[in-house]
Order: sequence, then C-alpha cells, then structure tokens
Amino acid sequence: MSRGLSTVADVLVCLVLVSAAATTLALPTAPTPSPDADAAVTVVERTTTDIEYRLVAPEDEHIPASMLWRRTTGRLSELLARSAVRNATIDGNQLTHASDEFERRVAAVVVNATGPQTQVVARWQPFPGAAIGGTAVAGPAPPADAAVATQTRLVTTAGEPRRQATLAAEDFGYAGVAAVAATRTTERLWPATGMRNALAADYPTDRLAVARYEAAGRHLGVSVEDALATRNVTGVHSRLRETLQRRYELRLRERFDSPEEAARAIQPGVTVVVRRWSA
Repeated sequence: MSRGLSTVADVLVCLVLVSAAATTLALPTAPTPSPDADAAVTVVERTTTDIEYRLVAPEDEHIPASMLWRRTTGRLSELLARSAVRNATIDGNQLTHASDEFERRVAAVVVNATGPQTQVVARWQPFPGAAIGGTAVAGPAPPADAAVATQTRLVTTAGEPRRQATLAAEDFGYAGVAAVAATRTTERLWPATGMRNALAADYPTDRLAVARYEAAGRHLGVSVEDALATRNVTGVHSRLRETLQRRYELRLRERFDSPEEAARAIQPGVTVVVRRWSA
C-alpha cells in the first residue's frame, strides 16, 4: 500500500511541477522601454566643461608641441557647434586640420556625458545644397533595426540671417540672398576680430591664422597673399566673401525656384540632433 501511495504522490508532484513550469512559460515578457532623448538633450544643452587640446600645425611648420596647447570652455552644445564649423569642408575638402584634436576631445566628452546608446550630431551649412559646411559626430550610429528617439536643437548666433536674406531678396534677388549667406559664412569661419588679433599675436598664433586664410584661398581659388602680407583682414575677407557670393548665387539659382524661397532656406545656426535608442 505504501508503495502505491508513494507512486501517486510522485505523480502529483510531477503534475504540480509541470503546471508551474507551464505557468512560468506563459508569463508575458516585460516590454522594452521606449527610448527617450530628453535627458540626453538636457545634458548637451546645460552641461558646461573645459576642453584642453593641441592644435595641429601645418605640414610645412615645425612648431614645438608645447606652443600649440589651448584651453576653452563652453556648454556641450556650443562646443559641438564650434567643432562642426572648425571641421568645415569646401567641395568635400577639409579646410584645415588644425582643430582635429579639438574635435576628437569634444566628441569624447559628449559621449561620456550622454552615455551609451546615444549619438549627437552637429551640422552647419549656410543653406541646403551649399558646397561648404561642417559636421561633428559624437557616438556611434544606432543599429538599423533599433527604435530611435530624436530631438533637434538649434545653436544660433547673433543676427537674423533669414530676415536679412528676405529683405535682400526683395531688392536684389538671388544676388542679395547670396551676399547675406556669403557674409555670414565669412563671419563664422573667419571672425574678423579674432583673426585680426591672431594675426597681430606672437608666433605661432600668427602663423596659424595665416595658414587658415591661405587654405581658404586655395580651396576657393582666390589669391589672398598680398592682403595677408600687410595683415589687411578687411581685404582678405572682401575677396573671400565676393568669391563665396558668386558661388552661392549660382547654387541658389539652381536649387530654388525664387529668391524668396532661397531666403527662407538660409540657416540661422548649427543644428544639433540627439538620437537615443534602447539597448
């Protein structure tokens, strides 16, 4: 009799275990939380940090490394915006590599601050389709099959370029819009006060400023050497701006149906896009 009871008990225990296992398997898995880019945007917009970096000297200059160290402070969004502008290309050719290390260090700081599964991209372009612009990227691209949350912010500078371009379009058409875009580009890539101070500074700061202007002249196909010889920043900027204006006008006419449409396309700053995805 005891053997029969034992067998029945064993069967009952087995049924209980099987039932429990089936119940466990039937439980729904917890849903993957939706990605949220808000926290990362807050970090990028509000975090201020110091960046130490070393400028890259032109290939034909043998400047001691100790003379190339620089330090700057800013919010992460501002530093990324600067990085995008310093990484500017003309017709796909990088204007200068002087700030390569600055760009790497800014990207590393942003990655550390925003955490994994996050990418932050800053893009600058005078207007869509312009042959000049710059990009700074911090973090890897999300997987192709990931659910991605995106937030976009604009880092603006002084002035109202779209309003200026709209007024210029009314009076001078495409040429007026191109003039506004060329002026803004010159101010952003070669800020007059900063470049004038750099040219008046001691070596190697003055030489680095000259190299930046020379690179611009090469890429745009305009001679600036004689103006540089006399440290005539106004003259250098005038030649760069006029060359850019001619190129911009041709591109604006090709791309936009009217001067007014072209004016609305003028970009007022650097666009910062934050993307975050679930692991």
